[in-house]
Amino acid sequence: MAADDHWSEWLRGRRDGGDEGQRARSLARLQLIRDRVLDSAEPLAGAALLDVGSGEGLVGLAALERIGPHGSVTFCDISASLLEHVRESVRGLGMLDRARFVQAHAEDLEGIPDASIDAATTRSVLIYVQDKQRAFDELHRVLVPGGRISLFEPINRFMFPEPEGRFWGYDVSAVAELAVKVKGAISRLEHAEAAAMMDFDERDLFAMARRAGFARIHLELHRDLIPGRRGAEASSLETLLDSSPNPLAPTLREALAQALDASERERFTGCLAAALERNDSELQWAVAFLVARKE
Repeated sequence: MAADDHWSEWLRGRRDGGDEGQRARSLARLQLIRDRVLDSAEPLAGAALLDVGSGEGLVGLAALERIGPHGSVTFCDISASLLEHVRESVRGLGMLDRARFVQAHAEDLEGIPDASIDAATTRSVLIYVQDKQRAFDELHRVLVPGGRISLFEPINRFMFPEPEGRFWGYDVSAVAELAVKVKGAISRLEHAEAAAMMDFDERDLFAMARRAGFARIHLELHRDLIPGRRGAEASSLETLLDSSPNPLAPTLREALAQALDASERERFTGCLAAALERNDSELQWAVAFLVARKE
C-alpha cells in the first residue's frame, strides 16, 4: 500500500478536522461544483475523459456514470496513495475496464499521449501548480481537435489577506493582535509551494488558456460575501482547531502551538469559540469556472 502524503492526509482528515459530519457537509457542497464542471464538459457519452488532480475521485467517479460503457476515465494525480484509493473505489463499482490511473503532475502529463483525450477536467488543482502555463499547454497537447477543458479554481487574491479582526472568517477583533501572530505562524509553517496559491487571478487563467492555443474560451468569476456561512459549517471548536485550510498549511492547533503561549492560546480560542457560538462569521468566496475548446 502506498504511503500517505500531505495531499491524501488532508483529504482524508485534516480538511474537516476528522469530523465526519463536517466532511459530509463539505462533500455536499463540492458535489455542486463537480456537477457544474462535468455539465460544462458534455457531451460525455463514449468520451475519453481525463481528470487531472483526481484526489479521492469526486469528479472522475461521477464521470464514469456519464461516459457509459464505451467511454473511459483517466484518473491522474501526483499522489500514489490517492490513486490507490480511487482504484479501489472504481473496483467496487465494477468499472475497472473503463478506467486508467496515471501518476503525474498537471504541468507534465507524462503517460498521456498526444491528441488522445476528448475532455479534461480539473477542480482546485491549478491553484497548487507552480508553472500554470505549462499545465495549460499540456492539457492542450493531450486533447483531440475539438476537445474541451472544464476547470474550477478558487481565486485567493480576492479572499486574502482577510480584513483586520477576522480569522478564517470569524470575528476575533477582541484579540486582533493575537490573530496577527497566528496568521504569521501559518505562513511560516506552510509548504514553500503555497506561494502558487496567490500568484494568479481569473484574468491570468483566461490569458494562459489563450496562449496555450485554446479557442472559444468562456470564463465566469463568482465573488460573494456570505455572513454567517463559516459558523454554519463548523461543528465545534475542536473540529476547527484540527482543521487545515489546504493541503500545504498546518492545522490551526499546530499554528497556535507555534505562535502563542498558553495564556494567549486560551484568550484566542475563547474568542474564537464565542464567535462560533454567535455565528459571527463571514465567508468570502471567489472562484472561476473556465471552459475552452481546442480548434
